[in-house]
Amino acid sequence: MGEQVGQKPKRELPRSRVLVAEQTAKIYRDAFAAKARGEKVGWSTAIFPQEICETLDIPVLYPENNAASISAKHLGGELIEHAEGAMQYPSRICSYARLNMALADKIQDPAYSKADPLMPSPDFLLLANNSCTQLMKWYECLSRDLGIPIFFIDCLFNYYEEKPAKHKITYIRKQIEKYIWDMEAFSGKKFDWDKFLEVQKRSQINSKLFDEIIRLNMRTPAPMSGFDFFNYMSCLVLARGKESTTVIFEQLKKEVEEHIANNTTTFPSEEKYRVHWEGIACWPNLGHNLKTLKNYNVNAVINGYVTAWNVDYEPGDLDSMASAYASSSTNSLSTNTIMNMRADTIENYNCDGMLCHVNRSCKMMTFHIFVGRHIIEERTGVPCANFDGDQSDERIYSEAQFETRLQGLVEIMQHRKEANHG
Repeated sequence: MGEQVGQKPKRELPRSRVLVAEQTAKIYRDAFAAKARGEKVGWSTAIFPQEICETLDIPVLYPENNAASISAKHLGGELIEHAEGAMQYPSRICSYARLNMALADKIQDPAYSKADPLMPSPDFLLLANNSCTQLMKWYECLSRDLGIPIFFIDCLFNYYEEKPAKHKITYIRKQIEKYIWDMEAFSGKKFDWDKFLEVQKRSQINSKLFDEIIRLNMRTPAPMSGFDFFNYMSCLVLARGKESTTVIFEQLKKEVEEHIANNTTTFPSEEKYRVHWEGIACWPNLGHNLKTLKNYNVNAVINGYVTAWNVDYEPGDLDSMASAYASSSTNSLSTNTIMNMRADTIENYNCDGMLCHVNRSCKMMTFHIFVGRHIIEERTGVPCANFDGDQSDERIYSEAQFETRLQGLVEIMQHRKEANHG
């Protein structure tokens, strides 16, 4: 059928985005195929030592990433309703948890196919509490309801330390070593330490590549809309140790460098203001977020969420790996540490302001915003604005409030620019 008269043609996706979609589809296909062959398939929290199952060739999928994808397609409402209704979970807990626990219940019916993407039912769970303590209760519920084991790594919260203390690193390394032995016994597969080293090296190549790409957005005007980075996070969550992710990131870096060379950008309007976006994306509301930012010429050039997946360590050094997983998520750090990190980013990326998503689901991240916002304002002098929302629950977000808060932030940023330029 031909294109309708007056309908705006869709922008062609860059090659890197096509590769992301192909990689994600293959990972899900491979998981379903393994399940059909009677092999073990796992579900994991987002920042867990994925290198072990990658080494053992055991398929692992990630409920947080899956919930984000379902929510972005506006398919999460029915699952959240099922969690709050038939399953009797309260609305005040994480919406990722509600959505995923409902999905875990629904997929016990082989005929269920409404969620996209759909995950096979897991045979085991991988849990690290480095990003959220609520993950523990979420995965305990999954374990209870599905009758499957949890492999748990306790990462400990860092109240005062910039880096984990030595005894904490030893504690976490010992858990990683035990997890390797336990997974060997559970899967019946022999762990290959040489292959493990190669997976670690690939993981670091990919983490560093993504970091290099994000840093290219320090340029003014930025070559990328900061929201574009949301499309590539899945590579580090699902496939940080895979060569296919290297291919994607090399292609993306090439595309960004071409934008810089040609003085072009993926941001869909003139970049008058640059802001740091703080918090997880409002996945069901990304379209409205971006449209409103575009209308006010505001590019969210950087955010702390997309940088959380760069787990930086020395391959072959389990202490280094343990330290990286203990502190890779900013939710495992003190408010003073995380907000000073944000202040550094605001200065490095030449931001005019900070736009904070007060996420109903992510209590820890929201806590940092409320009690640490003054650190940003005192250190950088830039204005901050908050808006209410949620990562999956569309009922929390108000389009009118988002625009009003952004409009107020723009007025302050404009006044500061005029004052600074006389």
